[in-house]
This record gives sequence, structure tokens and C-alpha cells, in this order.
Amino acid sequence: MTELGARLKEARLAKGYSIDDLQEITKIQKRYLASIEEGNYATMPGAFYVRAFIKQYAEAVGLNPDELLETYKTDIPSPSNDEVSKSIPTTPSRRTLGGRSSNKLMEVFPMIVVALFIIAIIVIVWTLYQQRLGDTPDLDEPKEDVLIEQQPQSEQNSKDPVVEEQEEPEAPVEEEVEEEPVVEQKLTFVETQGETSTYDLTGAENYVVKLVTTNRTWLNIRDQDNKILVDQEIAAGQTFELDVASSSKVRVRVGSTPGNTVYMNDQVVEFPNDRATQNLVIQFQK
Repeated sequence: MTELGARLKEARLAKGYSIDDLQEITKIQKRYLASIEEGNYATMPGAFYVRAFIKQYAEAVGLNPDELLETYKTDIPSPSNDEVSKSIPTTPSRRTLGGRSSNKLMEVFPMIVVALFIIAIIVIVWTLYQQRLGDTPDLDEPKEDVLIEQQPQSEQNSKDPVVEEQEEPEAPVEEEVEEEPVVEQKLTFVETQGETSTYDLTGAENYVVKLVTTNRTWLNIRDQDNKILVDQEIAAGQTFELDVASSSKVRVRVGSTPGNTVYMNDQVVEFPNDRATQNLVIQFQK
């Protein structure tokens, strides 16, 4: 038994786990778990899986996997480049098209406003022109001789001056202002690979991860740089909260999912399968 295997076994026994219990938690065959404790890496499927299984074993028993791998790196076989490239799945890139549509709309909107304003001016001018044509007398009608009596200057001055009626100016056309739509939080399921499920979070104002437990479980939370934010056991009946607004992505690993619920800003993040141990990766589209 190697020093690494002895340390892992001691941590397992301290938590009261048997090899069968650890197999249920990590979903790693118990013969591989036993080989890790004995330091017999020849029975493992490859160097990449040796490191991956040691990391899962350490997380399950409450040890820091990165620290163990660094401390005992000379005792652990290193994977070749071919093994790493075969073991890491490729994730298709996704482009957000909403930004382009929004930019095009903002470019066209001023042109639409100017066009509507020009149309309104043309309608007003046409209406005034039609009114003036209606007030013009018909030149073809015969004119009657009009006898103008001259009145004394005193009578003309005594009459009240005629007050010309002025046309009231037409009210300006008010432009309608479109209200910006209210963006609401949306949590969208992307994919599931093994025990890891990915979600996209959009329209969020806050970024708080919450775990409400009915049964005891181990909780591990990491950010986009794989930095450990939380690595502890949560007792049954407790509620744990963590503000992750400074991160762009988090991975929430729950050691025992039955009876326990994960929330993102009070919205439930569903476990898509019945695995006892699952990872929830939440990507923030800020």
C-alpha cells in the first residue's frame, strides 16, 4: 500500500464509508477503488483515469484532490497527450444571435422615425392646400356690378374695426416612445454528460447559490478557474447560501442528491437523472 493509498483509506474509514459505499457515491467500480488504495495502478484503464479516479475518491472523502495530486505527483502515472485528447469531450460553440438583431434594429430605428416625420409633414401641407383651394372663389362666375357708397369719414371712423380670425396652429405630432422590455431571469438546460449537467443563466440581477438539505451531503463549489469556493459537509435540515456574483461560471457538486435541492436565485436547478452524486454547471450570461 502506498502512502497516498493509506491516506485515502484513512479518510474513508474516518467518514465511516465502506468500499461499496464509496462505489455508490463516486460510481467508480470498487475494484478500481481498491487498486487506488493498494497503489496497484496497472489494473486501471489508463493513466488519465488513474488521476481522475483519485480526484473523485478524494472529493468523496473530504480531501483536497489538487493538493493530493501535487503532493504525490511522482507516485502517480502521467497521462499521454493522446489519452487526454480522447478523454476530453469537445463542446460545440454557441453564438448569441440576439445581439446582432438588436444592433440592426437600433440602426434602422432612427431612419423609421425620420420617415414617419416626413410623412406627417406631407399630410399636413396637403390638408392646408386642399383647404385653401376650397376657399378660392370660382373665376368663371360672372361678376356683378357693385355700387360702393361712400360714407362720411366720421361714420367710417365710428364703426368698430373688423378683427381678422387667425387660424389656430395645429398641434405637433407626438412620437410614440417604445418601452424597453423587462428582462426576466431564465435558466436554460443545455446538456448532460454522465454525472455533469450544464445550464445557462440569463437576465439575472443576483447570483446566489443555495442548497436546502433533507439528508446529509457533501458540497463542493468551484468557479470558472476550478478554484474551490466551498468544500464541506452540510448536515440534514440545513440551508447553505453562497454569493457567486464575481464568477462567470460555477460547478456545484452534491455528494448525495436524494432529498436535497439546489437553487439559483431561488429558482430550482433540476437534477436531470437519479444519480446519487451529480455536478451542476451553471454558466452566467451577464
